Amino acid sequence: MIRRSLGPAAALVLVAAAAGACVAPEARVAPVEGPSTTVVPGCPAVTIVPGRSVITDYTDFLIHEGVEYQADLQAPADAEPRRGREVFRVTCTFQALAELTRSELPPETEHSAGFVPAGSPVFEATGWPSRCRLAASHDGRWFVYLATVRGATSSTTDPCALGARPTQTG
Repeated sequence: MIRRSLGPAAALVLVAAAAGACVAPEARVAPVEGPSTTVVPGCPAVTIVPGRSVITDYTDFLIHEGVEYQADLQAPADAEPRRGREVFRVTCTFQALAELTRSELPPETEHSAGFVPAGSPVFEATGWPSRCRLAASHDGRWFVYLATVRGATSSTTDPCALGARPTQTG
């Protein structure tokens, strides 16, 4: 019979293996959290699903009386539009809500905006009916917003927001 001596490392492995075979491992299951709802004042409630992250890039829009307005990006960047009366104040900024929650957001709501900060005033664009054009500022710059008409697959600028300035406001 030949005896071999095992080194200390091999003996440790054998002891650990034997101990593991005799002791049942503890079952550790991490609790799975379900969806939760986040509410930001002035914004619609957002459902947050754990483990799911959504990044949404918004256009520069406003919603007023059910009409969506898009920023006129063709207007000169340094031109401050002539403004009439204040029409409303923004209640929810969807880009900020998207960054905060990183979740799929519900549809835009009345008096919400893409980038105009919540609480900011939105004005009539002087000489235009408010159903056609609005004016607001964000990021140190003024923008004119043109009413849009939603189609089945896309939106177009409402004809009332185009062309020469009408003489009657409303």
